[in-house]
Parts: sequence; structure tokens; C-alpha cells
Amino acid sequence: MRKIIASIALLLFAISLVFAQSEHYDLHPAFPHYLTAEEQLLMHTLPEKAIRNATTAPQGPVNALAEFQPMGGVLISYPLGIPVSLVAQLSQVTQVKVLVNNANQGNLALSFFAQNGVNVSNVETWNAPHDSYWTRDYGPWFIIDGNDQVAIIDFTYNRPQRPHDDAALQYIVPHLDMPRYEMPMIHTGGNYMTDGYGTAASTQLVITENPNETVASLRQIAQNYLGVNNYLFIEDPMHDYIYHIDCWGKFLDVDKVLVAQVPVTDSRYNDYEAAAAVFANATTPWGNHYQVYRVFEPGIEWYATPYTNSLILNDHVFVPIAGTQWDDDAIEVYQQAMPGYTIVPILQSSNPQWENTDALHCRTHELADKGMLYIKHYPLLGNQEVQNGSVSLTADIKALSEQTLISDSLLVYYRINNSVWQNTALTSVGGSSFEATISGLQNLDTVDYYLFAKDQSGRREHHPYIGAADPHRFVVNAPDDISSPSVEASIMLYPNPAVDRIVLRGDNMTSVSVFDAMGKLVTEIPLNHIATAINCKDWPAGVYYLSILMDNGTIVSKKVVKL
Repeated sequence: MRKIIASIALLLFAISLVFAQSEHYDLHPAFPHYLTAEEQLLMHTLPEKAIRNATTAPQGPVNALAEFQPMGGVLISYPLGIPVSLVAQLSQVTQVKVLVNNANQGNLALSFFAQNGVNVSNVETWNAPHDSYWTRDYGPWFIIDGNDQVAIIDFTYNRPQRPHDDAALQYIVPHLDMPRYEMPMIHTGGNYMTDGYGTAASTQLVITENPNETVASLRQIAQNYLGVNNYLFIEDPMHDYIYHIDCWGKFLDVDKVLVAQVPVTDSRYNDYEAAAAVFANATTPWGNHYQVYRVFEPGIEWYATPYTNSLILNDHVFVPIAGTQWDDDAIEVYQQAMPGYTIVPILQSSNPQWENTDALHCRTHELADKGMLYIKHYPLLGNQEVQNGSVSLTADIKALSEQTLISDSLLVYYRINNSVWQNTALTSVGGSSFEATISGLQNLDTVDYYLFAKDQSGRREHHPYIGAADPHRFVVNAPDDISSPSVEASIMLYPNPAVDRIVLRGDNMTSVSVFDAMGKLVTEIPLNHIATAINCKDWPAGVYYLSILMDNGTIVSKKVVKL
């Protein structure tokens, strides 16, 4: 009898734990991620609202901030839409700001976090009525305005029956203490990514949901409010209800983009390849072509593999995984694309679960560091013509904290042909402009470099952000491409730079010849017409040229950097 009573007590205790746990997760069944039928009927009311709520544009020049630029925190909501294990991980590396509907809910959240390994000293609750946990979609976008202030850009949220979500910024802005501007555009954060240099990308959902605007007028609004002068509207390859770009693509850096890849047997295969080709054939603000990384997602609805739906937060990247056979490959792609970053896989919990259209990125939002140490630099890449063994570079450096830059800590670190790192000073040439010279260069030298800056606030920044682990690279007076190709859109090469292997993907390829920067043949191998992985682990670091023979006899030449 005692055993029966004990068993019943244990069962009741387990049930109570389940219910206690469920109090902290809320799937908001009244507000799914997709547009409800009622919301679809109300979409026609949004254009007028967007115009009515718009403010004047910020003073220019304006620079939209990218997710991979310096951030001061992350925004989530409570009840949670993410595993508490993710909250714990975030709290170890940044400030976690939690939207709650009232003070009692805030106390409940802090108690729950403390019991589950969260560093609550890095957690702050903000009373802000909200309808859902998709802070990505209704959260703030960040810019640096013409007054060198980090400011917030708002928009009309494309979910007309979620007034609290749309109005959440009025509660968030006082905490962030930043200027706020609202642009006359219907939008959603999951369908927007930017590179911090004037390029942004969304699916064509933006055009559909702003029927009173033309493509030209949408681009003009983005220019005025975000400083975006190159707005890409890409056909959504996923063909699912959400049409958000973060479900299949992600800027990892100014010249790096991650695009999902589905099996050849998937009916959407060509659409995904076309989306990847948009970037592969585009020129970045740095003047080079995008390094397009691909992450395999099987495309089967019951396999949650939303690997592009990750969160970059300073030197950490949080990647959603679901315990599938494709997880390890996805993490490896991130490691290849983002050397030096800490890649953190986040396994879904039973509640909430990840979905291919709704995962970690959708339910979090980075918060800009308003006092960031801002470095803008157009790097020297590829082949650089050098006279008298020297090359100069310039950068714009601003301490938005209004603290003084430390002059002897403004440096360019560089190495020649993988030798030891040296440094040279960045010197002021007026205002926020600085210049440095790298000397002692000879023809065909491979030069890696990165910028370093420090200010009196204690902030230390590099350009590129991760510094020595993934520096800028150029080659001195390299020869022209060995063949004289027009690069075919159908040929994809990734990763670039490469570490252990180079993947070639395309149609009708028959063989590839690889030459080093001196024009010496390194290897020649047959291709399987669709995809081939070339082992480059033992190649010396440097620039290589790949000449690809096609069925029709065309030679396609591509350049790759081996780290």
C-alpha cells in the first residue's frame, strides 16, 4: 500500500513539474507565426497606417547596422519561445532583455531563470505588453544616423491583429535611450538582413505587402531611413507560408552569405540554386563577389533543419539543431565560414520546438551597443597593384561612447606569406579618418591584415570583427586569370576562403585544373557534372585559379583563397 501511495505521489509530483514548466512557455495559439484568416482580411488597412505613423527620416548619412556588428544585448520575450538552455547560454555572454506583460510575470521569469542556470545578474525584465514571442519580427532595427548616434528604425508590423507587438517599441525605446524613427513601410524583421555597408535583402513579400509603393519607392524609403542604397528583392525559394529570408538565407559578413540547399529531388531545388546565384553573381560593397556558403536542409517538413535561422551575437553564433543526422554538417559549415567564432548548437526542447520556418533567429533580436567603437573600412582584397613595395589603406573610426580613441592603440596588424604578425600605426588624417601604410611588399606576396582600435571606454574592436582568425587578404601584383572566362552563373564554389576542401557545384562540368598564383598546375581532376569536393588541406596558403571544362567546351575560371 505504501508503494502505491508513494507511486501516486511521485506521479502527481511529475505532473506538477510539467504544469509548472509549461507556465514558462506559451505557443500563443491565438497568434500563429503565419497570418490568420482575419489578419489577411485586414491587410488592406496597413498602407494607410504606415503613412500615418511615419516620422521624418533621420539626418544623413545613415548606416544600417548588421547583425554581425558590435551588439550590447539580446531581446527575447516571456513566456518563452526558446529553450531556457538558450537563455542560460545568452546570459553568459551578453545582457538579456526580456519583454514581460507585467511585474508579476517579470518576477516569475527571474525565479524560473535562476532555477535553470541563467546568470540573472545579466538579465533585465522590461514591462512591455506583447502578443507573441517573435521579437525578431516586431523588434527594433538599428542605424547610425548623421549625428553619430545609434538610433532605432520602426515600421508597420505586417500582422494587423497584434497591436501590442506593433506598439512594443514605445515601451522598449525608453530603456534603450535612443532616437526612434518610423519609416512608411509595412515590414517584418524576419524578412530583412543587411550588411552594414548599404546593402540589404528581403524576399519579394515586401513588394506584395506594400501595394501602394513601387520597387523604386520602396528602395527610396530604405535609402532615406536605413541608408540602404542596394536593396535586393529575391524570389522566395521556400514557397511556404512565411516568405521570410531568414528561413533560408543569412549574411554572415559583408561578403559572406549562407544559403540553404535542398536535395536535387526536391521540387524547389532550382529555386534555391537561383537564390544562391543571385548572391554568387552580385558584387559586394567591398568590390568582390560574395562567398556563398551552402548548408544542407533535407526539405522534409517533419525534419526540423532550420540552420540558417541562427543568431550572431558578437563572437558567438547560436545555431538551432534538432538532433538530426544533418546537424554536424551544418555546424561544420558555420565553422568553415566563420573561423574564430564560437559556434553554439542549441538543441530544441520538446516545448517549444524548432520548425523549418520558425526557429531561434525568429524568436530573438540583437540589441545594438549604443556606445560602440565603430570601424568602417573598405578592405584591400584580391589582386592589388603595388608600386615601390608599399600600399596604403584608410578607415573611418568613431567612438560612439564619446570617449577618446587611444592613439597608440590604433593599428593595422599584417603578415606576409603567413609569416609572423607585424603592425603599423593608423594615423589621423582629419576628423574620423585614419590612414596606414604596409611596406616591404614584393610581387606575388600574399598579405593578411586586420585593423585594431581601442578607446577610453574600454572597448576594443577589430576589422573584420573577428580579427586575426579571419583577416582580409590580398595578393601583390598577381597575374591575370589564367583563362579568359566569363564566369557562369551555374557554377558555384564554396567555401571561399577554403581550409580543407573546396566544393564545386554546377551542371555539365567535366574536369577542373587548379593553378597556383605563379601559373603552376597544382592538380587536375575529373568532375561528376553535378558536384565535386576538392581536397586542398595540403595546399600552401595563397591564391589559386580553377579552370573548369564544360561539356560545351567553355572554360570557366574561378579564384579561391586557401587559408
